[in-house]
Amino acid sequence: MLLSMLRFEWRYYLRQPSFYVVSFLLFLMSFLSVASNNIQIGSGGEVLKNSPFGISQTLLIMGLISMFAVVNFVGSTAIRNHQHLMEELIYSKPLSPFAYQLGRFLGSFMVVLAVFAFVPIGLILGSFMPWVDGSRFGPFVFSHYLIPYLQLSVPSLLLISCLFYAMASRFRSLMALYLTAVAMLVLYTLTGEMASQPQYRTIAALLDPFALRTFAEVTRYWTISEKNHQLLELSGLVLQNRALWLAIACVLLALSGIFRQPTLTKKRDKKSTKVEKIPELVPLSRLSTRTEINARLQFWTRVKFEVKQVLFTAPFLVLGVLTVFNLVGPMFDDFGWYGTSNWPLTQDMVDNIAGATGLLMVIVLIYYSAEIVWRERTSGMGDIVDSAPVSNLCFWASKLVAVLIVMTLLYVLAMSTTIVFQLIKGQGNLEISQYLIRLGFYYLLPLLLSSILAFFLQVLSPNKYAGMGLFVAYYLTTFVMANWGFGHSLYNFAQSPSLSYSDMNGYGWGLLSHSLYMVYWGAFSLILFVLGYGLYHRGPQQSLKTRLGLLGYQLGLSGKAIVVAGLVIFIGSGSYLFYQTKVVNHYLTQEETTDLQADYEKTFKQYQGMPILVTTRVNANIDIFPEQRKIAAKVMFEWQNKSDKPIEKMLVQLPEHTQADTVKITIPNATLGEFDRRFRNTWLSFSAPVLPGHTVAGNIELVRESVGIAESGFDLSVVENGTFINNLELLPLFGYQDGYELMDRHERQKRGLTEKERANKLEDSRYYRQNFFGVDGDFIQFEATVSTSADQIALAPGYLQKQWQQDGRQYFHYLMDSPMVNFYAIISGRYQVEKVEHNGITVEVYYHVDHPWNVARMVESVKDSIDYYTVAFGPYQHKQMRIMEFPGYRSFAQSFANTVPYSERIGFITDLRNEDNIDPVYYVTAHEVAHQWWGHQVGAADVQGSAVISESLSQYSALMVLEHKYGDKMIRKFLKYELDRYLRGRSSEPIKEQPLLRSENQQYIHYQKGSVVMMAIKDVLGEAKLNANLKAFLTRYQYRNDPFPTTVDLVNYLKQGTDDIQSRFIDESFNEITLYDLRLTNAVATVLPNGKTQVELTIYASRKVASGKGEETEQPLDMQVDIGAFSVDPDKLKDEKQILLLGKHHLVSGENKLTLTLDEKPSYVGVDPFVKLIDRDARDNIFKL
Repeated sequence: MLLSMLRFEWRYYLRQPSFYVVSFLLFLMSFLSVASNNIQIGSGGEVLKNSPFGISQTLLIMGLISMFAVVNFVGSTAIRNHQHLMEELIYSKPLSPFAYQLGRFLGSFMVVLAVFAFVPIGLILGSFMPWVDGSRFGPFVFSHYLIPYLQLSVPSLLLISCLFYAMASRFRSLMALYLTAVAMLVLYTLTGEMASQPQYRTIAALLDPFALRTFAEVTRYWTISEKNHQLLELSGLVLQNRALWLAIACVLLALSGIFRQPTLTKKRDKKSTKVEKIPELVPLSRLSTRTEINARLQFWTRVKFEVKQVLFTAPFLVLGVLTVFNLVGPMFDDFGWYGTSNWPLTQDMVDNIAGATGLLMVIVLIYYSAEIVWRERTSGMGDIVDSAPVSNLCFWASKLVAVLIVMTLLYVLAMSTTIVFQLIKGQGNLEISQYLIRLGFYYLLPLLLSSILAFFLQVLSPNKYAGMGLFVAYYLTTFVMANWGFGHSLYNFAQSPSLSYSDMNGYGWGLLSHSLYMVYWGAFSLILFVLGYGLYHRGPQQSLKTRLGLLGYQLGLSGKAIVVAGLVIFIGSGSYLFYQTKVVNHYLTQEETTDLQADYEKTFKQYQGMPILVTTRVNANIDIFPEQRKIAAKVMFEWQNKSDKPIEKMLVQLPEHTQADTVKITIPNATLGEFDRRFRNTWLSFSAPVLPGHTVAGNIELVRESVGIAESGFDLSVVENGTFINNLELLPLFGYQDGYELMDRHERQKRGLTEKERANKLEDSRYYRQNFFGVDGDFIQFEATVSTSADQIALAPGYLQKQWQQDGRQYFHYLMDSPMVNFYAIISGRYQVEKVEHNGITVEVYYHVDHPWNVARMVESVKDSIDYYTVAFGPYQHKQMRIMEFPGYRSFAQSFANTVPYSERIGFITDLRNEDNIDPVYYVTAHEVAHQWWGHQVGAADVQGSAVISESLSQYSALMVLEHKYGDKMIRKFLKYELDRYLRGRSSEPIKEQPLLRSENQQYIHYQKGSVVMMAIKDVLGEAKLNANLKAFLTRYQYRNDPFPTTVDLVNYLKQGTDDIQSRFIDESFNEITLYDLRLTNAVATVLPNGKTQVELTIYASRKVASGKGEETEQPLDMQVDIGAFSVDPDKLKDEKQILLLGKHHLVSGENKLTLTLDEKPSYVGVDPFVKLIDRDARDNIFKL
């Protein structure tokens, strides 16, 4: 019986079109993911497309999508007898219920496995296509496809098959199964943020039924080499996850009722009912003949009916619960930077709502557009309803309004949830108007337009499933439109160029841009609405061809007039937007941008290294017009030829948002050529060459202005409130700009370019006299006069000499009293000012009036930092330090001479009320102040490792200030984040990981690894010794530019006065990619007769050195390592008393046995508990007794 039923199900589905359609779709998606560069599902970067990692990732993602295929096959099998009323007949036969149902289940499950097998088949065939880039593929290994399929896909497919078979046996509704699949997909997607947090990753990996998070956690720190060659082992988390869900699958299958005889539905006994006598004559009420009132009444009656049919159903309840759940989880947990959240400002709450409801709203559009349009015909009431004296417009418009109301109610629910959260968190400024404008105009209006499109596709379709399929197909194409050269909003339905909201700058120019695009797409939607009304299916079954023939009649003159009007508006607004975005402003597709970068390199690379004039003095007159987003600059320069060759000409690169006809460069004996429109550059030629050592003076004048409406490349520097622009963005650049070069190795190869070097070689002494800021990054004398609007304050480096008002504008004159790096910023905004004096230094914070929370903390950090750095490294070179807030379009802080612009999103709105969290405001402020020493007093040669001198030393300096304020427990939390980010960064390295000594602008190295390494060196040398060596290094190279120091010089100073062990550790930390594996495999505590506790530890230790591609070789380990004992989990340390013991112990490679004696029994013991070494899995360093 079992085999008979298995064969029956197999043969049944082989005759069904769905088997071939679903198989083809899965094959096509997987095939295109490897055979096309426009579609990516797994892998990416330098991970090979046919690597074990890429194949496994694709199979897991496709497995998640395949839930709907499981519903189609397994769910349909479970309820087929019920749908066709065959249960009584079948179960009247002498068959075994267990064999019968198990055979049916296994037959449908085998179909699922066969269908899903087309995913690896598509991956295999796609990799052999003649047009693919061979450098993205490795050798074909069949086991790389088979093992992930058996190990990852089969258990997941079995689980969801058992789940849906059990649900189908219980509810006997295919629609309920599809809704369950949708809910699972949404819930899985929405919990992704929470599952990615460090404290939840392990449990999320264990409990993930699809194993995607299990896979992500196990491969979290895999290098490119490991991803390209290593298969996932069936052990540890993977084995536990697969075993758990296979057991659950068996339980679900048992609960589906395969072991018992099904209970057939029994008809209820008819109860006698009292027949109510109906009078022969029924008085009729008078009907109103006022058709306009009847039409309105009919319309709102239909709307009320349609809304009720949606609201009072399980699917809408599920959507509401998912909406609230997805908002509440992230809001009540600390998912912010370093685990510290922001204040619940309305700007963030609206962003949270948009993120939480994005996928849900797409589901609403797909599902409810089909359900509402086809409701009458699906229920069998179509002919009756269609015969009612109600206009097509009433039916058509009421259904659309009903969907709009449903989406509005979901947004109202989400908004209510976030408002309650804001009130609970003490945020009283709710800004209801922002909720209404952003949710209504920026999100709900495009959704309304999309619902019109969804309705229109439904009336074109022969059934609701075809209409849903069309909308899904449209939705999927939106993800690849940019790759096909159609990324412009004019080609993407209901979209507009996005600009995030900022408390400082409000809606900015984005409101006008969005409004015009909504007019454009609104006109197109109006056409679709009218055509949909004309094609609306009513009455007897009619083909689309027939309805198209009657379209003119259905529309009438008024309908045709509306279509023509909509067409006029659509074409007119589209032409205007095309002119603004493509003619007035310059728009390039992704491919055009890539081609431009390649052509720039091919044309001008030959001039790289050509000497340029270096700036030595600047006197700038800057006029800022915030309301016009415009800057007019006239800058007087002195330049010097610091090379050993005469300069006859220089390339001049035009800055962005600056028209060539506004640029004037006036230098004696120099002529400026005509700017190339494509490359935005020209030549500045000298009639008499500028000889080595000679100085010339001149002026540069220009106007930077944002005009019209841009599709991309917005000027985020010059805004209405919070302008922040540096000189490299404002002024023309001299010489070849290697930053414009194409980075992607594969794109370079396609265009005939050799592999790009990210940095000049450390040994190349030609660049030792060039600062890492650039060729023109030397020390200068600086002076500036800046004007702005009457209600704003303008700032620049230097000290305020004079402030005055003239012609309704504010003027500020600044003068720097000492040389500074040729890297400066101009700022303007409506600011509140906090000003304090500290040891003869003025500390100022310029902040937005609504963001006062962390100003005092910033001032405290500035004072503490200056105090510490002055003692540790030498005196602060200025008499003031200023911090200025700028809009959150950009999320960073940046240190200029005595001036630190600081984004509102990374400091000013951080919620610091939880004292157990890391204080990122204090840390970032300390880091930026540290740059006044590392970067501004000491530069770095423009070679490999330059950012280490600037960033790694600033990281160390800031962490020491943080440690002195908050103690070891805070540093441990911080270093855990840094270690995790470093290990994740190296796992996605696009080219080659470099040792710290040779970091090539690899942030995960000079920031994250730099933090861990410098704190480890501090632990080995001691704080005083390390600071003394750094002070000596700074003293040697302070304000020196001939030459600038390199990391080789830094390491030599770090090793001064060290012994062999310390020196070797420094060399290993800087010159090698060193990874430690420290595991506390066992710990046994014994209470001694004297009341003390003896703890015997077993520790496994090893040290490995990795290549740039991740290949590891074992190296001997022989070093002192921290061993600690604690009364609480080290993650929950609050004070020093909870550290029962902490000291250095000698460890060697392999197994180590240690014995500790303590006054009391610890709860936890650990090796390297304060994360001082780079360990790929620091979780096994701690052992709970």
